[in-house]
Amino acid sequence: MTLSQRCLWGTGMKKLILAGCATLLFSVTVYASHTWNDYHWARTKSPFDLILVNSTTSDWDGYVGQAVADWNASDKLNFVEDPNGATSNQVRRKCNASTGQVRICNLAYGQNGWLGIAGISLDANGHIVRGYTKLNDTYFAWDYCNTGAWKQSVTCQELGHDIGLDHQDVDFNNTSLQSCMDYQDPPWPSPNAHDYQQLSDIYAHLDSYDSYDTGGAGDGGGGVCNAPPGKGCNKARPQGQADIGWGMSLGRRGQQETFMRVDPDGTRHMTFVTWVAGH
Repeated sequence: MTLSQRCLWGTGMKKLILAGCATLLFSVTVYASHTWNDYHWARTKSPFDLILVNSTTSDWDGYVGQAVADWNASDKLNFVEDPNGATSNQVRRKCNASTGQVRICNLAYGQNGWLGIAGISLDANGHIVRGYTKLNDTYFAWDYCNTGAWKQSVTCQELGHDIGLDHQDVDFNNTSLQSCMDYQDPPWPSPNAHDYQQLSDIYAHLDSYDSYDTGGAGDGGGGVCNAPPGKGCNKARPQGQADIGWGMSLGRRGQQETFMRVDPDGTRHMTFVTWVAGH
């Protein structure tokens, strides 16, 4: 299989391997633990309901619904899908989530190097306060990527990042782990038992406040927040603040690099980048 035929993506900012790029220089890595630095949503009860605002067009609804059902097989959380998310191009291009919620969007974002992307924002205690997933229709229009298997797998994986999971394995040449959190071709559409165990480990304890929206307000609603001032869902992005990029690099190891951007209010935005070789 040539590099131009393969759909590849990573954590945070995903990198698609295009024709003419060199072979990736990943070492063989199988994660015994694949939490994303133990990032998780703060909650005072278990399981908890996490609002997922669906701002995808109707052709993606089935993939989002299936991914929601698969992750809801965990006994630690329930995605509550709001199917009435705004779908204007402006909303989907930004794909900003309200505090305490996750938003998922699709759009032809262009040939920018990523097939899918997930991002999370953290409060001062390291708890997730919002998340988003973008699905790039530019690449999903390509014959090789334009399949139900790829769309389901990427949707599943990106939502897994939004609740605190990293990849199990990033080497396409390893034996399939039969998880959407594993790099494999053909792709796998759903989580496996180890993904659910990781969620059980991440969310084994309770917190002193909720960083998720407990009010069920849906798209654009403020909901009810019981977090102390300056924490959790009370540490929102300043009104009207623009996304100013990935921020500063925290270090690079081989083809992997982590970035952090800190807002004036202290909210941290984490992006984990998997670069193509030679970049």
